[in-house]
Formats: sequence, structure tokens, C-alpha cells
Amino acid sequence: MKKFISIHIILLTLILMPLVATSTRMSHAGEKIYIRSNTQVVLDALTVYNPTKRQCDKTPLITASNSKINVDHLKNQNIRWMALSRDLLKRWSGEFHYGDTVLVSAGDSQIDGLWVIKDTMNRRFKKRGDLLFDKEVRKLGKWKKVEISKVSFLTL
Repeated sequence: MKKFISIHIILLTLILMPLVATSTRMSHAGEKIYIRSNTQVVLDALTVYNPTKRQCDKTPLITASNSKINVDHLKNQNIRWMALSRDLLKRWSGEFHYGDTVLVSAGDSQIDGLWVIKDTMNRRFKKRGDLLFDKEVRKLGKWKKVEISKVSFLTL
């Protein structure tokens, strides 16, 4: 049985290798890998926001998806949440849903990687994203022409 499972893992890895956006090392049973989908968008700008009344609304610790921000997890960078402009969200005929995980590629190692869409930007913005950071960790940041790609997960 182990040989059968091993052969299937190897075949699955070889078939998916061109699609998988992980390192080139061999994946282990139970490990999660992610696969980029065809849903890709180039943002005009990607910026940083902090959960403050000044930057959000009267309930800065509640996102538009009704998720509660755990301040301790945010300070320790254990959550990577982002907001998108309305034109990119499915609710307003866009490509992405709340809860989708996206791969951010901006050329900055501090922000490149996986982020979860949990919030919405002000309606005046188009083709933009906002990364959620604690104000003690990062207050500022702006990147132009940033690619985001929706990903899905596969457990081996």
C-alpha cells in the first residue's frame, strides 16, 4: 500500500510541477502545496494600511468580510490579510472573493507571498490593494504594478 501511495505522490508531483508555485524540493505526505490559478491581476498600486479609526471606520478591528482582527496575531505577523478595491471583488463583479488566498509578487521579500483577502478599500480606488499591518510593524509602503494570483491548496 505504501508503494502505491508513493507512486501516486510522485506522479501527482510530476504532473503538477509546472503548475505548483512552491520550491523544487520533493513534497512529503500531508504537506500542503499551493497551485496558482488562471486568475491573475496586475494592481496599479499596492499600499499598507493599519487598523485605526483614521484609516478605516469606527470599527477598525472588524473587516468588510466581518472577520475580527486579533491585534496580538497582527503584531506578531501571524496573519497576512489584505483589502482589494471593489472592482476586483466578486460582490461588485470582480474576480476575487473574501477568503481567497492570493500570491503577491511585488519584488519585495517582506511582502511577497501569500495573503488572504478579508477587506474592501474605499470606493474611490480602482485596481488597488492594501496590506494590513500593525502600525508598530509597518506604517508605510507603496508598490506599483504588483501581480496577484489566486491560489488553491492541495494536501499530499
